[in-house]
Amino acid sequence: MPALPSDLCTRPSVGDVARLAGVSPATVSRAFNAPALLVPQTLERVQRAANQLGYQPYGLARSLRRRRSMVLGIVMPSLRYAYFAGTLELLQNILAREGYTLLVSSANHDPQTELDGVRAMMAQGVDGVILFGRPLHDESALLLARRGVPHLRCWAAMPDEPSVAFDHGAAMADVVGHLLALGHQRMAVVIPFVALADRFRGRLTAIRETLASHGLALPPKAVIDDGGLDAPAGRAAFRTLQDRGVRATAVICSNDLIAAGVILECRSQGLKVPEDLSVTGYNDSALAGAFEPAITSVETPVDLHAREVARVMLAALRDGQPFPLVRLPTQLRVRASTGRAP
Repeated sequence: MPALPSDLCTRPSVGDVARLAGVSPATVSRAFNAPALLVPQTLERVQRAANQLGYQPYGLARSLRRRRSMVLGIVMPSLRYAYFAGTLELLQNILAREGYTLLVSSANHDPQTELDGVRAMMAQGVDGVILFGRPLHDESALLLARRGVPHLRCWAAMPDEPSVAFDHGAAMADVVGHLLALGHQRMAVVIPFVALADRFRGRLTAIRETLASHGLALPPKAVIDDGGLDAPAGRAAFRTLQDRGVRATAVICSNDLIAAGVILECRSQGLKVPEDLSVTGYNDSALAGAFEPAITSVETPVDLHAREVARVMLAALRDGQPFPLVRLPTQLRVRASTGRAP
């Protein structure tokens, strides 16, 4: 059997990539360890040469030199919802370009599963952990702090905890203010706090406080706090409101799918949106603008969220910068699903 050519028997080296790309070995190292330091054209040449040769940096050696694992953990409340999955995908792509692997744990809204995920990541020696959303288990963040593991909460903020989050309370106050300006005084809320394991219910508090500032109240029977987060859940929630005798002129929903379900149930009963009932969603998904009628929704940009989480985490790990408290802006997108109160 003839011997294999030497270039097929040996692992491609940094020098091989450098010669093919026409750059120095140091530039090749920067391309994999600190790509932001290179101009895009040079980075592209190095990546093209590496792909052509099948070169992969030896991750263990890199991590030993840096005394880092180059692995980050993220604990997600669930992967079933498009917003969560979309944020995770973008965040993973950003971190991969910076040389990091993202280890994912999904809690499925279960507190013990969240804590077990945190413990598993610590056992893997991750460089840091991202906690997505409101805490499910009180010990999760405390355990990371006691062990000195850098951690950052995102999407929703907690007091005295480093986070990159939207101000969901202010966003809900904007929604209520918009409906009040249209003359609505009888409102209902569909936010499945039970399914989300959201013990804090900050969005509901913001809604009640905004109404109270105008001398209005939200009756307990006008709050649907259990159920799913999809369109069938929205349809069921609206039927429950009717069964309870709630005669709201506006329904505030925790996402666009639930809002779509409420609108579909109204349509099936011969009610018109927004003439008979105004409906609002949340997250401003692609569905919100494409639905008929288009859904008034709160924009919480996925790309802005992912970029800021990555920026803050990398600045802390690479440069030793302290974790800040970052509040991301939201925007109320007014569309055809809200109108004057009947």
